[in-house]
Amino acid sequence: MTSRPPASLFYPVLLLLTAFCGTLSAQINVELQFPRSTYLVDEPALATLRITNMAGRDIVLGEKTQNGPWCQIQVQAVQGSSPTPRQNSPTFPPLFIRAGETVSRSVNVLDIYDIPSPGQYRVRANIVMEPVRDPYVTAPAYFITDPGKVIWSTTVGVPEEKAAGDSPRTYSVMTLKRREGVFLYAKLEARQDGWRFPPYQLGRMLSAMPPQSQTDRENNLYVFHAAEDELYTLTQIDVATGRSGQAVYRSKTPKGGRPRMERLPDGRLTITGGIRVTDDEMKPPAAAERAKLSDRPQGF
Repeated sequence: MTSRPPASLFYPVLLLLTAFCGTLSAQINVELQFPRSTYLVDEPALATLRITNMAGRDIVLGEKTQNGPWCQIQVQAVQGSSPTPRQNSPTFPPLFIRAGETVSRSVNVLDIYDIPSPGQYRVRANIVMEPVRDPYVTAPAYFITDPGKVIWSTTVGVPEEKAAGDSPRTYSVMTLKRREGVFLYAKLEARQDGWRFPPYQLGRMLSAMPPQSQTDRENNLYVFHAAEDELYTLTQIDVATGRSGQAVYRSKTPKGGRPRMERLPDGRLTITGGIRVTDDEMKPPAAAERAKLSDRPQGF
């Protein structure tokens, strides 16, 4: 009968392994979160990656390691086929983190994966930190891509003086229901050429006033909608460049009724019954992700 070594001989080895593994697992703490759960198809899905240095010393996460990039994003479909990684996705530059410091980085999942279809997706971040062999894997974060509801669409040509090609452009205005409310979006695409701009988020939409969508005589898109109580947003999108801008309006008088967008006989568009609100009069609506009006093209 074979005799076994005393169990007490295993205790020092076990304690040593436990302490060693505990030190490695406690070097960094990694979290991945999305600020909201639902995005329009093709809308940038921005996640926040937070890394806390718990190693007790300054560390550098290098651009590449023996196991590949130091930050690796994995996306899987909850149902159906998983998306395909892009071949020329952006790389993560080296990251210096002081002892005890927490750093945050924004990650656009659509820069790394092609996700053209609606569905629910599971996302993890793997952080490779040499000389640790196993990567630090975040808990899964989830987001949904939704096609939205198209409420207006038109196809127009591009004026010759803008020299943007001969293929027509298609505008679409759509709504997306999120937990925070109903949001208005616009899309600009050249379907014959197979390209499209990322969706424009026009801001929160109040259901009391249906949005107005019009193209001017140069085929630029204008969308006018109620964004907040007594506040209305005018969005402009250039047909050739895709550049956009926004302005905010209010009624001329408290009892003057809602302002409206109207077309003049010469094809120009105007806002009747409304006064433009300056930046000094109000703060930008928190829900509206918008460019400054000064960003619009010259002569727009």
